Amino acid sequence: MDRVILRHVRGSKANQVDEYSRATFRVLLLGRDPHADVCFAGAADRRVGRRHALMACDETNPDHFTITDLQSRNGTFVNGERITGVRSLVPGDRIQFGEDGPEIEFDLVPSPGATSLATRRMIARPS
Repeated sequence: MDRVILRHVRGSKANQVDEYSRATFRVLLLGRDPHADVCFAGAADRRVGRRHALMACDETNPDHFTITDLQSRNGTFVNGERITGVRSLVPGDRIQFGEDGPEIEFDLVPSPGATSLATRRMIARPS
């Protein structure tokens, strides 16, 4: 089954994994709001805003995912860089909520392109 994987690296949910079906994935709200799809509620998550960020799948390209900072006070970082507005995600990206805040790793299973491996060309040389 094709899945979106969020591995919690740091924060109150460290070492936990959230999985979502790619077939039904549209938008996830991430934040401290109890109604958030990915809810951060521990003491280690104090840098996370109530409605901190949105993660979304592009309706026209199911392999394209984005994250949007919702004007959070402490910011959203992708691979250590603070983002403004919408940012594309690729498997392996690390998303952090505020400096020194909780961190997750974004992944897709299977990875885009994993189903079709690159073809190698071989040149025959006379012996």
